Amino acid sequence: METSEYWLKRTLRVEEVLNHKTIEYYHELEKAYREAARETEKEIAKWYARFATENGITLNEAKKLLMGRDLEAFRMDVNEYIEKGSSLDPQWVKQLEQASARVHISRLESLKLQMQQQVENLYGYEIDLFDKLLSDIYIDGYYRTGHMIQTGFGVGSTFASIDPARVEKVLAKPWTPDGLNFSERIWGKHRPELVSRLHTGLTQSIIRGEDPQKLIDKISKEFNVSKSKAGNLVMTESAYFGNLGQQECYKELDVEMQQFCATLDTRTSEICREMDGKVFKSTDIQIGVNAPPLHCRCRSCMVPYFEGNTTERAARDPKTGRTVMVPGNMSYKEWYAQFVE
Repeated sequence: METSEYWLKRTLRVEEVLNHKTIEYYHELEKAYREAARETEKEIAKWYARFATENGITLNEAKKLLMGRDLEAFRMDVNEYIEKGSSLDPQWVKQLEQASARVHISRLESLKLQMQQQVENLYGYEIDLFDKLLSDIYIDGYYRTGHMIQTGFGVGSTFASIDPARVEKVLAKPWTPDGLNFSERIWGKHRPELVSRLHTGLTQSIIRGEDPQKLIDKISKEFNVSKSKAGNLVMTESAYFGNLGQQECYKELDVEMQQFCATLDTRTSEICREMDGKVFKSTDIQIGVNAPPLHCRCRSCMVPYFEGNTTERAARDPKTGRTVMVPGNMSYKEWYAQFVE
């Protein structure tokens, strides 16, 4: 039978593949946030160029109605949003249609709508990408874990495939205490938060008579804050669905015991330090309770455990930065005492 270090190395290789997929997705998401911020900044600059004077623009002036060519240009923009809105939320499309039909709309309302359109586009794209990523992570986690176990033992057997309908149900099921799945968290929480902050920032900037560039800087900052939240969500949800696929595979292949393995470095969370090295029956595993992710951006993993197999595992020496080998049954606390304190 293979050693625990052997299983840890193989598990980490699976984790690396899944993590690479997540990082690639996040890089695409970063591009989308930068583009949304740029487009929003362009809309603001155009609006100020059209309606502001050398002294800026007052709130009363901003609330004046669009007239003539300005109103016609706004309607053309809105109709273009609707035509290209295949990934937009149906409720937002309905708001766009209502806006297009309105006879009276203020300058300020028109800019707020154009700003929100960029947010709606961004989150529609984010949802589409995120859904594909999590589906891929879950399926890949399941099959790669199966490959790891069967090749590790040098045996092959019939392996149950994943039903696509089952994947949809898995992705739709909430797993966090707030009872929201990733889609509901993005659409129902992150999106309205960003829209509200952008709209509030715009109105406050006009009231204060701030320079347009100051407003643009604020807008850029708000997109960066939202991007950071999206990054946390991506990493945590990916960790959950990757581990869920892994657990489904362990169940399929009758893996009876698993060991919690934390990353051995100084960034490891307190809760993962406490859990490191603990062994659980597979029937007692609960993701988020005694299996990762235990917190946002959790880096720990569960490894197949077989009695008596403890040789060595890799750890990072915080003083030299070099990777060293330590006993396979060394806990996080023991590692910390030897290498850090």
